[in-house]
Amino acid sequence: MLFVWENSYATGIDQIDEDHKQLVKLINDLYEAMQDGSGGALLLPIFSALKHYTENHFANEERYMIACDSPEQENHLLEHKLMVKKLADLERRHRKGEAAISLQTLSYLRDWLKNHICVVDQAMASHAKQVCNKQDG
Repeated sequence: MLFVWENSYATGIDQIDEDHKQLVKLINDLYEAMQDGSGGALLLPIFSALKHYTENHFANEERYMIACDSPEQENHLLEHKLMVKKLADLERRHRKGEAAISLQTLSYLRDWLKNHICVVDQAMASHAKQVCNKQDG
C-alpha cells in the first residue's frame, strides 16, 4: 500500500472525506497493479478512473467552496486546474506510449493529494463549517 488514510486527513465534511478516501483507494489500486506487474492494459483503466473521479471530486468541492464563500478560492481552483491538466497529460502520454505510469508518478500524486487535503482542503473546510454552519457536505 502506497497511501494510508489517516484520521487527521478528515475535513469533517462527509462527502469530501468520502471522495478523498476513494482517491486514496484509486492511487493504491494503481500501485498494487504496478507491483503485480500488470501492463498498461490494466493500469490505464485505473488511471482513467482516477482522473475522472478527481475531476468530479474537484467540481463538487468547488461548488461547496463557492456556496460557502471560502477564502483563497482562486488559488484553490488553480491547484485543481493544474492537477486536472497534469492527470490529462499523463493519461495522454501513457496512451501514446510516451510515458509509463511509474512509482515516481504515483508518489507525486500521493504527496500532492496528501498536501492538498492537509493544507488547502482543511482550511477550506474549517471556513466552510463556520460560515455555512455545516458539518456534512
